[in-house]
Amino acid sequence: MSGSMKDFQDFIQDLQLCDVELRQNFTWMRRSAASKIDRVFVDKEFFLTFPRLLAYCKNRMFSDHFPIVVGTSEIWWGPTPFRTLDCWLEEPSFLGTFKKEWVRLTGEPLEMKLKLLEKPLQKWNWEIFGHIDTKIWAFREELARLDDLAQTSELAHCEWFIREAIQTQLWKHQKSPT
Repeated sequence: MSGSMKDFQDFIQDLQLCDVELRQNFTWMRRSAASKIDRVFVDKEFFLTFPRLLAYCKNRMFSDHFPIVVGTSEIWWGPTPFRTLDCWLEEPSFLGTFKKEWVRLTGEPLEMKLKLLEKPLQKWNWEIFGHIDTKIWAFREELARLDDLAQTSELAHCEWFIREAIQTQLWKHQKSPT
């Protein structure tokens, strides 16, 4: 064990920190390299305050690291609210469609305008891009499947290329960061 590793271990023991268990083999992956380098440490008082504390990894999309969420339960917050897609801004017909709908809603309060814009923009999205949310979902599912596979066995060279290609397609279609 190197000196800096020993210093870090002493630091954790001196502060009486506990490592919150992650139910995942690796928290970082790049090609054929993988490691559980990301951790969540809390002190004993924190565990007493939150005895049902858990940490879990979400699916990674563009990073080498899996995002870690810490909470007292895995919560489903319901359906994702309506958002614009980055690719809409590159489509020449978007601005015209948006302006037409915005003018049509003149006189409505801002909150109501935003709510009423959802349906026409969803219709426009379907006509221009097809069911882009289904494509995004499929890309995310395939990335998660490959990452799950990589948790237990080494991916083949071609599987890494496939993952990178899917990641590129997801990047092109991805919703604006939340």
